Amino acid sequence: MTISPLNSSLEVGVRVLMILTAAYPERLDLNRLVLLDHGVLHSADLGGPSSLHPPLPIRSGELGARRAMVEAGLHVMVRRALVEMRAGSSGIEFLASEDAYSFVSALASTYAVTLNQRVVWVLDRFPDLTEDVLRAEMRSIFSSWSEEFAQIDLGSEGWAT
Repeated sequence: MTISPLNSSLEVGVRVLMILTAAYPERLDLNRLVLLDHGVLHSADLGGPSSLHPPLPIRSGELGARRAMVEAGLHVMVRRALVEMRAGSSGIEFLASEDAYSFVSALASTYAVTLNQRVVWVLDRFPDLTEDVLRAEMRSIFSSWSEEFAQIDLGSEGWAT
């Protein structure tokens, strides 16, 4: 069995930690973190800079699996005291801890710098961080993706466009 480093609990945890650190002192619930993480990875779909992950036609299905990945990543960061859990008006909310900024600031790889740029961009794009606004934007993206699927035709010899 091969374990992929992509979308591991640690990688997703670091992405979510960057979101929480950039959004500080905002506390974000799991739903918003899932949507923001998706926006960070697929920023070009939102009219932003190039996406960190490739624009595969099946990326709309990622949101279902992303929730479990974000939860697992949050657990890693909570265990390391980089993220705090608090009870809020919408249930459990998450907040970057006092040590989060120091940890995130120490990440200097090209990927980490690019990731941080996408986080800042997506938070600037959605300054009010309301779930309704994020969901409306995602619905608009999904409708354009469904048009992409309509253009794919499965021919007798495999995929054809």
